[in-house]
Amino acid sequence: MKFNIQRESLLNALQKISSVIEKKHTMEILGNILFEAKNDKLTLSGTDLEVGIQISLDAQITEPGRLTLSTRHIFDITKELPNQVMHFNLKPNHWVEITCAKARFNVVSISADGYPSLPLFDEKNYNYANSERLSEMIDKTEFAVSTDATRYHLNGVYLEVLENSLIRMTATDGHRLSYIDYEVFTKPIDLKRGVVIPRKGLMELHKMLQGTKNIGISFEKGYLYAKAENSFLFIRLIEADYPDYRQVIPQSLDKVAKLKREDLLGALKRVSLMAHEKSKGVKLNIQDGLLSIASSNPDMGEARDEINLDYHGESFEIGFNAKYILDCLEVMKDDEIEFNFKDKTKPGLIQAAAHKNHCYVIMPMRI
Repeated sequence: MKFNIQRESLLNALQKISSVIEKKHTMEILGNILFEAKNDKLTLSGTDLEVGIQISLDAQITEPGRLTLSTRHIFDITKELPNQVMHFNLKPNHWVEITCAKARFNVVSISADGYPSLPLFDEKNYNYANSERLSEMIDKTEFAVSTDATRYHLNGVYLEVLENSLIRMTATDGHRLSYIDYEVFTKPIDLKRGVVIPRKGLMELHKMLQGTKNIGISFEKGYLYAKAENSFLFIRLIEADYPDYRQVIPQSLDKVAKLKREDLLGALKRVSLMAHEKSKGVKLNIQDGLLSIASSNPDMGEARDEINLDYHGESFEIGFNAKYILDCLEVMKDDEIEFNFKDKTKPGLIQAAAHKNHCYVIMPMRI
């Protein structure tokens, strides 16, 4: 097997694939990247069996073939080489000679025969989605995914089809819930029940969306497949029933406060500096035209800030984890938001004043 390829082209592909490869793996070969050379194309593949990426690059193929190289070693070598053509030559003893300019390496490889079989991506039936909208949906949900390994069914984002061709993504960790509705696909997709996309796979999909206008998506036999330009991705879906999150969404919230997102964001950042390190608890006091935010910590001190808001009704207090509110505000883009309440024991709901397709539910806490 012999091939030549531009160093910059290879480095860009290695950067994308290396994020999938786990540092600790059950099979040694899973720490390697698969190189397949044929028909003037070099195809690179990497997987941890749960998520996999395949990228095709233009290359000069002298002798077709397959080999695998340590992800860390080939990435480190390529990164330090000058931006010129790299020459690869697989020798009979499974050593690979790599030359570029005057640099020369002999690297140990593992036979490609033991590499896991990857799906035939070209044979999937892809539906195309708007990359910008899909990226926004991921931004506004993935931060609320549970990281508790014992709650496996919550370790991903729930995707389902609603009426009128709308797609909904939902994420919750039991303390807060974020969901967003968008018309994403160019035509209705055949998804009879919702699927749970694991966080790692979702992040790889998010990376693939960057710089693309449309992306092909396919759901088949417990997997999500994605196609964008010269790259393919597969994600093994979480096989678990997602809870009925609709029961958590509060109804009949009769207290509505409108305020500037940046005002609330800044005040919370300041006041939470004095909040308890673990709970990050802050107390919100809401009254006509004014929101007071306070925190206290016996080991550090206390803080208080006030901002103007549009609210008319009875005054009340409610406590929240400041980090949970900040996480939501950071991904919102609108200038004006609505904070909806019932009482101090019921969840609050945050949404943009102008766009109601994204809702964020947060549980209150005693302070």
